[in-house]
Amino acid sequence: MRTTRPSDSNPLGPPRLFPRRPRARVRHVAALAVCCAIGVLAFPLTAQDDVPRLEGMVATADGEPATNALVFIFSAAPREGGKAVIGPHHYPDCGKFARTDAQGQFRIQPVDKDLLFRLLVRAPGQRPDYIKDADPMFGGAQLKMKSLQFKGGPPQNRVIGKILSPDGRAVSGARIEVGATRIGGSTTYSSSFGGRVDPMAVSDEHGEFLFDCTNGISALMTTIDAPRLAKRRIWLDTGQATLIRLRTGVAIKGRLVQAGKGVPEISLSMATEERWSEVYLRGFDVATDAQGRFTLPHSPPETQFVISTKMKEMAPLGVMLAPKSVTTGEDGSTLDLGDLELKPSHSLHGRVVLADGQPVPPRTRIYLSLERGSDSQDKRLEDDGRFEFDGLPADEIDLSVRIPGYRISAKNPNKDWLNDGRLVGTLTKDLEDFIIHCERGPRLDRGDAPSGVDTQPRQKPLEGAKL
Repeated sequence: MRTTRPSDSNPLGPPRLFPRRPRARVRHVAALAVCCAIGVLAFPLTAQDDVPRLEGMVATADGEPATNALVFIFSAAPREGGKAVIGPHHYPDCGKFARTDAQGQFRIQPVDKDLLFRLLVRAPGQRPDYIKDADPMFGGAQLKMKSLQFKGGPPQNRVIGKILSPDGRAVSGARIEVGATRIGGSTTYSSSFGGRVDPMAVSDEHGEFLFDCTNGISALMTTIDAPRLAKRRIWLDTGQATLIRLRTGVAIKGRLVQAGKGVPEISLSMATEERWSEVYLRGFDVATDAQGRFTLPHSPPETQFVISTKMKEMAPLGVMLAPKSVTTGEDGSTLDLGDLELKPSHSLHGRVVLADGQPVPPRTRIYLSLERGSDSQDKRLEDDGRFEFDGLPADEIDLSVRIPGYRISAKNPNKDWLNDGRLVGTLTKDLEDFIIHCERGPRLDRGDAPSGVDTQPRQKPLEGAKL
């Protein structure tokens, strides 16, 4: 087993293997009467004990108290269900943690009583899991964990890491999710890896984590998400210990306006402009405040993003922000986008037509997504094949419908010849009676495309099939 150099250009000195400290002994106690599902039970705080806090109990997969488990505040959201003007991982309470005692009980205090929290739990021998909607006004949050699929593997099958902040401190409570595995020269992208590795790990109070792998895995592609730090995607090799330095990130600011006035309570989403799986990041979400202003803090530096509003939310308003490309600067900087004007949105109403005159099968769905944004919609086709999408930007979109035994025919000017069942193009105006023509037969691929045709006409105006 060998060590690697630190994983960015700012070296931290000679890395070392991170020795595992002896695990605390778990006392054998009577099995807890713990709910098998994640939940929050209602035990109101008394008038004499009114410090807002999160408390509860964690059990192992076999129902025993999860002694010495770490319980982190991973994210938060407004209690009243309003839209958050702070990113879910960036509230001041995020990152606080506590250890469970011999009875599996924990307490984190003080916390903001106006928030609901998502807790991330790490326990020896157990698969990390969440307690959702933990409420500081009520105690009794409970979680029964599941056992790790793999543990105690040989050093050559282990991925070991230590996460550091920009100033060199250990980062605890970071979620490390596996997005791909590499076996030999083959890479598999999935959220489920056929029993080869557990899908998630959590860094402890020393910033350390590990994965036990099997079946010849040589590397894991991971996404690291930590409170108030920039998200990062990185490949980690088995048989190695790696120091990973996270960055503070860039604050992206702006204001949504309509006719010069700020528009409050509008949701914004951001994702990387590059869609290649090894670099694609999403999940940067926030809402505008009462003056229409927004801030997306801790965004990865020196990265191209696309920011947009959400189609379903904007449809009743008749306006939306078309996907806007932005590029972040150096770490620790601020990118001020100024005023972003909401523009009228468009609609796309049409129907799917089968060439043989048959009705579309029941429960057939059609999907629409933004080619440059991170938003999507789906609808069930009516019995006559009709569908309606509203709140759309004047931008590149992607439509997809799959019907067994049928294919998107060459009569569709925006057929994607590289992806079966898909249309791509640029929406420039409202479209009514937009026809998607399907015919019986095997899929048509690039080799069947007419001479000179654009195989992926993303920039071509979206047009219905001419029957």
